[in-house]
Amino acid sequence: MSDDRLFLITGATGKTGGGAIRLLLERGYRARALVHREDERSRALAEAGAEVVVADLHDLDGV
Repeated sequence: MSDDRLFLITGATGKTGGGAIRLLLERGYRARALVHREDERSRALAEAGAEVVVADLHDLDGV
């Protein structure tokens, strides 16, 4: 049986969120990174295997 869960990590380029998403990816889980902007940190997450979404939690339509 495969595990197809997808985890959404907010603040994925920060200290806590970054640690959480790296751990999930290292363990083979699917992870979506919610980031404020595309930059080298968000590109590194994409290269590590995360699905990166640029959004602002205050923008309900964007989320």
